[in-house]
Order: sequence, then structure tokens, then C-alpha cells
Amino acid sequence: MNIVNNIHPFRFPMIIMAMVLSFAAVAQDSITLVFCYQQLQKTYPLTLQANLLEKSSDLRIKNLNKNYLPQLNVNGNASWQNEVTEVAIQLPANLPQVQGPAIPKDQYKLTLDVSESIYDGNITSYQKRLEAFNLNVDKKNVDATLYLLKDQVNQFYFNILLTQENIKLLLESKKQLESKLYEVESAVKNGSMLKMNADLIKAEIIKLEQNIYELSMDRLAGIRMLSELISMPLDETSAFKIPVITVPGMDYENKRIEFELYNIQRDRVSLMKNMVTTKWNPKFWAYGQVGFGRPGYNFLSTDIAPMVMVGAKLTWNPWNWNANKNEKKIYDIQGDILKNQQETFDKNLRVTTRKNITDITKLSDLLNKDQELVDLRAGITKTASSQMSNGVITSSDYILRVNDETQARMGLEIHKLQLVKAKISYLYNIGKL
Repeated sequence: MNIVNNIHPFRFPMIIMAMVLSFAAVAQDSITLVFCYQQLQKTYPLTLQANLLEKSSDLRIKNLNKNYLPQLNVNGNASWQNEVTEVAIQLPANLPQVQGPAIPKDQYKLTLDVSESIYDGNITSYQKRLEAFNLNVDKKNVDATLYLLKDQVNQFYFNILLTQENIKLLLESKKQLESKLYEVESAVKNGSMLKMNADLIKAEIIKLEQNIYELSMDRLAGIRMLSELISMPLDETSAFKIPVITVPGMDYENKRIEFELYNIQRDRVSLMKNMVTTKWNPKFWAYGQVGFGRPGYNFLSTDIAPMVMVGAKLTWNPWNWNANKNEKKIYDIQGDILKNQQETFDKNLRVTTRKNITDITKLSDLLNKDQELVDLRAGITKTASSQMSNGVITSSDYILRVNDETQARMGLEIHKLQLVKAKISYLYNIGKL
């Protein structure tokens, strides 16, 4: 069902009046594309993630620093066993027998074990450097996602601009037809023109009002979507400014965050490859134990005895059957994959920017012809207006000339906006927006 056909006829003048007032006055808080970008950076939920990532990384670094501190463990155990070690010494019958100590079958132990790393093979140092890389990668991913949202802002913003400029042109055409209608109605009253001529102009005005209404609703929908994206209420009567974009040179230069992200990821893989070496390094730490047990270190004693032990330990695995060597090859392959992905991304971006450059050149050339066409159409319309007033042509012929001029002006404005958008797309694609 056509929405326009269900609109009460008295609503159209009100809608048109609102549109005239909104475009005739300069809005106090006009909207710019840069403002929308800034608002997106402030309010989009993803922006909070960078701060959360930093807090999470700080906590992980603090935990890694604790690897250098003494580690304390309280251990306790109680057990019963059905058999224990017995000391049985068989002596000749004429000698007194020797009774060995009776080891209890129930045993108890409570100790405090302390260990401290003296040299961990540089594992902790590498883990802290890896954490810094991980944080950088995560934050760059957030930045890249936010940058992609700028393209959505561009789409909404330029759709609003397009409807806004078309509404202005239709309002001008409507005003032109209304002026001619007043002249024709006077001629009809004088009997010098048929009433049909006035009716044709009235019908065309109603058609324009319908088109303006449809465009105004499209504009309102675009404003609401943009408002939701940047998390800020936007006044539908606000004027959206056409960006002034200067592209000094159109040489290809990749400044995209994603391209930089590939470099960071490749550096991270290189670090992980170097970390494999730590598995070959010896590890050295000191340890100690203090507590009580029955039996203690003297397992032949049946008394609860104190237990104290200090020492140092060294481990080293100089050979693991080339597992480390194979792991390094895996990281080399991962680095090659990332390099290939980076080159693919850059290649696709080159193709896209080539199209942007072609569009900029094409639209710049079209604008010269557009202006020439508008000037011609305006002259034809002016002549047609005079001819109609003198009865040379009918209202239908005049309306056709007015529509031709309106279409020419729309073509000019559309190409102007497309040129601005092409420049913005170029800057966006190379990462300079």
C-alpha cells in the first residue's frame, strides 16, 4: 500500500511548511561529518574496551612479576599403613636379643615449603614482552573496528545530504510552479486561458509535495539511524553541512590501522619464535622446608620432630628430539601467512583506491557539463514561461521544461555530493580520514 496515498491532504502543506522553515533558517546546531566522527569515538560502547584491556594487561604483568618472589606452600598429610619397616637382627641364642625401634603405622606431617626462582631461563621476561604485544594487538583491533564504523557514518550522512539537497531543489520548483499558477489562475478568471492549464499545474504541485514528503521521511529515517549509531539525539530540522574536502595528491599510501596491525602481529610471532629458546635454557632455584612430623627426617624415630631443610636445584633439558626446532618452523610459517595476508590486504586496497581516483576524475569532469546543462535548461524554462504567458505553449509543455531543469539541477547536486563522497572514500581507504 502506498503510504503517500493514505496521507491526509491537509498534512502536506504543514509538512512542506516545516521543510521550508528548516531549510530557510540556519540551524543553530548544524551537523558536520567531523562532529559525527568525534561523537562516535566518544560514545560507541567499544571505546570502553581499550581501558579494560589496559587494566587486564596490568594485572597480568603484576602476576608475572610475582614469579620473582618466593612461593610459599603449606603442606600437611596424615596416613596409616598396614606395614612398616622393621629392623630384625638375628643373634646367637646365648646372646641377648636386640629389639629394633617400633615405627608407628600412623604418620603425620605439617610443613611450610618455600621456593624462589633464581634464574628461570628468561621465561618471565619474554612473557612480559609478549603481554605488551598482546595488549597492542588487542587495542589496534579495537581501533580498526572503530575505523570501519566511519564508513557506516559516511553512508548515513551522505544519504541525508542527498535527500536534503533534493528537497531544496523540489521546494524551488514548487515555488516556481506556484508563482506560475497564480499567473494562470488570473488568466483563467479573465477568460484568456482554460481552467485545465491551472489544474495541470496544481496536479504537478501536488506531485512535488508527495515527492518532498517521501524524501523528508527518508531523511528522517537516515537521521534516526545516524543518531543511533553515534548515540546522540539529532534534531531532524538541523542542517547537515556538506564537507569541504581537499585531496592534495592522489598517490597511493597505505596508512590503514589493519596494515599496521599485521606488522605488530608479525613482530609478535617473531618474539614467540625467540621464546622457544628459553626451553633450552637451564633453570635454577632455591628451596627450603620447615615444619614438624612423626616421623621426621629420621624415619626410625617415633617422636614428633622438627624438620628443616634448605637447598638449591638445577634443571636443564639440552635435547628434546628437535621439538623446539620444529616449533620455530611453525612460527616461521605463521609469519609467512601473516605476510601473505598483509600483501593481499594491500593489493585489494590498491584496487579500491584506483577506482576512487578514477571516480574523482570522472565526477570533476562531469560537473563542468552539469553546470552547462543547468544554464541551458534554466534559459529554456524562462523562455517556456514567457511562451505560456503568451499562449504559444500549454501548461503541459511548460511543466516538462520545469521538470527538465529540476532534473538537471538534481544531476548537478548529486554529482557534487558524489565527488565529495569519492574524495572521502579515497581518504578513508588509505587510512587518512
